[in-house]
Amino acid sequence: MPCSFSLREEPSEPWHYGPMPQRSRIRALGGLLAAAVGGTVLALGLAAPAGAHAALVSTDPEDGASIDEAPASVSATFSEPLDGPSTEIAVTGPDGALDLADPTFDGDTFSQPMLYTTPGEYTVAFRVISEDGHRVDDSLKFTVAEIPADLYAEGAAPEDSAESSEAASEEATEPATSEATTAAADDEESNTGTALAAILLGLLIIVGGGVLLVKLLGRKPKTGDDAKPTDES
Repeated sequence: MPCSFSLREEPSEPWHYGPMPQRSRIRALGGLLAAAVGGTVLALGLAAPAGAHAALVSTDPEDGASIDEAPASVSATFSEPLDGPSTEIAVTGPDGALDLADPTFDGDTFSQPMLYTTPGEYTVAFRVISEDGHRVDDSLKFTVAEIPADLYAEGAAPEDSAESSEAASEEATEPATSEATTAAADDEESNTGTALAAILLGLLIIVGGGVLLVKLLGRKPKTGDDAKPTDES
Protein backbone atom coordinates (compact mmCIF):
# COMPACT_ATOMS: atom_id res chain seq x y z
CA MET A 1 0.00 0.00 0.00
CA PRO A 2 1.52 3.17 -1.03
CA CYS A 3 2.39 5.68 1.74
CA SER A 4 2.05 9.38 1.25
CA PHE A 5 2.74 12.40 3.50
CA SER A 6 3.08 16.18 3.19
CA LEU A 7 5.30 18.76 4.86
CA ARG A 8 3.75 21.78 6.56
CA GLU A 9 5.77 24.89 6.54
CA GLU A 10 5.56 26.95 9.75
CA PRO A 11 4.89 30.55 9.12
CA SER A 12 7.95 32.70 9.94
CA GLU A 13 7.96 36.21 11.41
CA PRO A 14 8.43 38.80 8.81
CA TRP A 15 11.80 40.78 8.79
CA HIS A 16 11.62 44.36 9.80
CA TYR A 17 13.76 46.55 7.64
CA GLY A 18 12.29 49.78 8.93
CA PRO A 19 13.31 52.01 11.91
CA MET A 20 14.28 50.36 15.25
CA PRO A 21 11.52 50.31 17.82
CA GLN A 22 11.62 52.98 20.55
CA ARG A 23 12.28 50.50 23.38
CA SER A 24 15.24 48.93 21.64
CA ARG A 25 16.80 52.31 21.02
CA ILE A 26 16.49 53.22 24.71
CA ARG A 27 18.15 49.96 25.72
CA ALA A 28 21.03 50.52 23.31
CA LEU A 29 21.61 54.07 24.49
CA GLY A 30 21.55 52.94 28.14
CA GLY A 31 24.19 50.30 27.44
CA LEU A 32 26.46 52.79 25.69
CA LEU A 33 26.07 55.31 28.55
CA ALA A 34 26.88 52.68 31.20
CA ALA A 35 29.98 51.62 29.27
CA ALA A 36 31.14 55.22 28.96
CA VAL A 37 30.65 55.90 32.68
CA GLY A 38 32.45 52.69 33.64
CA GLY A 39 35.37 53.50 31.39
CA THR A 40 35.68 57.01 32.84
CA VAL A 41 35.63 55.77 36.42
CA LEU A 42 38.21 53.12 35.61
CA ALA A 43 40.47 55.67 33.94
CA LEU A 44 40.22 58.05 36.88
CA GLY A 45 40.92 55.25 39.33
CA LEU A 46 44.05 54.24 37.47
CA ALA A 47 45.25 57.80 37.06
CA ALA A 48 44.69 58.90 40.68
CA PRO A 49 47.58 56.92 42.29
CA ALA A 50 49.97 58.08 39.60
CA GLY A 51 49.20 61.75 40.26
CA ALA A 52 48.96 61.64 44.08
CA HIS A 53 51.84 63.79 45.37
CA ALA A 54 52.10 65.32 48.83
CA ALA A 55 51.25 69.01 48.52
CA LEU A 56 51.86 71.71 51.12
CA VAL A 57 48.50 72.91 52.46
CA SER A 58 49.45 75.43 55.19
CA THR A 59 52.22 76.56 57.53
CA ASP A 60 52.35 78.23 60.93
CA PRO A 61 53.65 80.92 60.78
CA GLU A 62 52.79 81.76 57.20
CA ASP A 63 55.55 81.96 54.63
CA GLY A 64 57.05 85.48 54.55
CA ALA A 65 55.49 86.53 57.87
CA SER A 66 57.10 89.13 60.16
CA ILE A 67 56.60 88.25 63.84
CA ASP A 68 57.12 90.46 66.87
CA GLU A 69 58.08 87.54 69.15
CA ALA A 70 59.81 84.38 67.94
CA PRO A 71 57.61 81.23 68.13
CA ALA A 72 58.69 78.16 70.09
CA SER A 73 57.99 75.93 67.06
CA VAL A 74 56.92 76.02 63.42
CA SER A 75 54.59 73.55 61.68
CA ALA A 76 53.60 72.54 58.16
CA THR A 77 50.52 70.59 57.02
CA PHE A 78 50.38 68.51 53.81
CA SER A 79 47.69 66.89 51.69
CA GLU A 80 48.53 63.38 52.91
CA PRO A 81 50.08 61.69 55.97
CA LEU A 82 53.82 62.11 56.38
CA ASP A 83 56.44 59.44 56.89
CA GLY A 84 58.64 60.67 59.75
CA PRO A 85 61.83 58.68 58.97
CA SER A 86 61.93 59.89 55.35
CA THR A 87 61.14 63.54 56.14
CA GLU A 88 64.15 65.88 56.20
CA ILE A 89 64.12 69.34 57.84
CA ALA A 90 66.91 71.96 58.00
CA VAL A 91 66.75 75.35 59.74
CA THR A 92 69.06 78.30 59.05
CA GLY A 93 69.20 81.78 60.58
CA PRO A 94 71.21 84.98 60.23
CA ASP A 95 74.25 83.20 61.76
CA GLY A 96 73.97 80.01 59.69
CA ALA A 97 72.58 76.51 60.30
CA LEU A 98 71.02 75.66 63.67
CA ASP A 99 71.29 72.38 65.55
CA LEU A 100 67.75 71.74 66.82
CA ALA A 101 65.74 68.96 68.44
CA ASP A 102 64.00 66.38 66.24
CA PRO A 103 60.58 67.29 64.80
CA THR A 104 57.33 65.62 65.87
CA PHE A 105 54.73 64.20 63.46
CA ASP A 106 50.95 64.07 63.72
CA GLY A 107 49.46 62.51 60.60
CA ASP A 108 49.83 65.04 57.81
CA THR A 109 51.57 67.69 59.99
CA PHE A 110 55.08 68.10 61.35
CA SER A 111 56.18 70.48 64.13
CA GLN A 112 59.78 71.66 64.42
CA PRO A 113 61.00 73.00 67.82
CA MET A 114 62.92 76.24 67.35
CA LEU A 115 65.87 78.06 68.89
CA TYR A 116 67.31 81.39 67.76
CA THR A 117 70.63 83.24 67.76
CA THR A 118 69.64 86.80 66.87
CA PRO A 119 66.61 88.67 65.50
CA GLY A 120 66.28 88.37 61.73
CA GLU A 121 65.11 86.03 58.97
CA TYR A 122 64.90 82.25 59.51
CA THR A 123 64.33 79.56 56.88
CA VAL A 124 62.83 76.11 57.52
CA ALA A 125 63.53 73.90 54.49
CA PHE A 126 61.88 70.49 54.31
CA ARG A 127 61.71 67.44 52.05
CA VAL A 128 58.86 64.90 52.19
CA ILE A 129 58.20 61.71 50.24
CA SER A 130 54.74 61.11 48.72
CA GLU A 131 52.94 57.79 48.97
CA ASP A 132 53.99 57.03 45.39
CA GLY A 133 57.64 57.78 46.25
CA HIS A 134 57.69 61.23 44.65
CA ARG A 135 59.98 63.75 46.44
CA VAL A 136 58.56 67.15 47.37
CA ASP A 137 60.89 70.02 48.40
CA ASP A 138 59.62 73.26 49.90
CA SER A 139 60.54 75.87 52.50
CA LEU A 140 59.11 78.40 54.94
CA LYS A 141 60.65 81.81 55.66
CA PHE A 142 59.75 84.23 58.44
CA THR A 143 61.33 87.14 60.31
CA VAL A 144 61.40 87.67 64.09
CA ALA A 145 61.92 90.98 65.89
CA GLU A 146 62.40 89.74 69.48
CA ILE A 147 63.52 86.45 71.01
CA PRO A 148 62.31 85.21 74.42
CA ALA A 149 65.13 84.44 76.84
CA ASP A 150 64.32 80.71 76.90
CA LEU A 151 64.46 80.39 73.09
CA TYR A 152 68.08 81.48 72.59
CA ALA A 153 70.47 78.84 71.27
CA GLU A 154 73.34 77.81 73.52
CA GLY A 155 75.87 80.62 73.82
CA ALA A 156 73.71 83.08 71.88
CA ALA A 157 71.86 84.79 74.75
CA PRO A 158 72.91 88.41 75.44
CA GLU A 159 73.98 87.59 79.03
CA ASP A 160 76.10 84.72 77.70
CA SER A 161 77.81 87.14 75.30
CA ALA A 162 78.44 89.60 78.15
CA GLU A 163 79.90 86.85 80.33
CA SER A 164 82.09 85.67 77.46
CA SER A 165 83.35 89.21 76.88
CA GLU A 166 84.06 89.65 80.58
CA ALA A 167 85.88 86.33 80.75
CA ALA A 168 87.92 87.24 77.67
CA SER A 169 88.77 90.60 79.23
CA GLU A 170 89.89 88.92 82.44
CA GLU A 171 91.99 86.43 80.48
CA ALA A 172 93.58 89.29 78.56
CA THR A 173 94.23 91.24 81.80
CA GLU A 174 95.86 88.33 83.62
CA PRO A 175 98.81 87.96 81.20
CA ALA A 176 99.33 91.74 81.23
CA THR A 177 99.40 91.76 85.04
CA SER A 178 101.75 88.80 85.09
CA GLU A 179 104.07 90.49 82.60
CA ALA A 180 104.06 93.71 84.65
CA THR A 181 104.87 91.76 87.82
CA THR A 182 107.70 89.93 86.08
CA ALA A 183 109.09 93.20 84.71
CA ALA A 184 108.95 94.81 88.16
CA ALA A 185 110.74 91.81 89.67
CA ASP A 186 113.41 91.99 86.96
CA ASP A 187 113.86 95.72 87.60
CA GLU A 188 114.14 95.11 91.33
CA GLU A 189 116.74 92.40 90.80
CA SER A 190 118.64 94.69 88.45
CA ASN A 191 118.58 97.55 90.97
CA THR A 192 119.74 95.19 93.72
CA GLY A 193 122.63 93.97 91.59
CA THR A 194 123.66 97.54 90.78
CA ALA A 195 123.59 98.49 94.47
CA LEU A 196 125.73 95.48 95.42
CA ALA A 197 128.24 96.31 92.72
CA ALA A 198 128.47 99.91 93.96
CA ILE A 199 128.97 98.74 97.53
CA LEU A 200 131.70 96.31 96.50
CA LEU A 201 133.41 99.01 94.47
CA GLY A 202 133.28 101.37 97.42
CA LEU A 203 134.76 98.74 99.72
CA LEU A 204 137.57 98.08 97.27
CA ILE A 205 138.33 101.79 97.11
CA ILE A 206 138.36 102.05 100.89
CA VAL A 207 140.54 98.99 101.34
CA GLY A 208 142.95 100.09 98.62
CA GLY A 209 143.19 103.59 100.11
CA GLY A 210 143.84 102.14 103.57
CA VAL A 211 146.64 99.91 102.31
CA LEU A 212 148.23 102.82 100.49
CA LEU A 213 147.96 105.01 103.58
CA VAL A 214 149.60 102.37 105.78
CA LYS A 215 152.49 102.07 103.37
CA LEU A 216 153.02 105.79 103.29
CA LEU A 217 152.92 106.15 107.06
CA GLY A 218 155.27 103.22 107.62
CA ARG A 219 158.04 104.62 105.41
CA LYS A 220 160.80 106.51 107.47
CA PRO A 221 162.21 109.78 106.12
CA LYS A 222 166.01 109.89 105.33
CA THR A 223 168.30 112.20 107.49
CA GLY A 224 171.41 114.15 106.32
CA ASP A 225 173.85 111.67 107.80
CA ASP A 226 172.13 108.83 106.17
CA ALA A 227 172.35 110.59 102.84
CA LYS A 228 176.23 110.99 102.93
CA PRO A 229 178.55 108.04 102.27
CA THR A 230 180.80 106.89 105.14
CA ASP A 231 184.47 107.96 104.89
CA GLU A 232 186.49 105.10 106.29
CA SER A 233 189.84 106.85 105.75
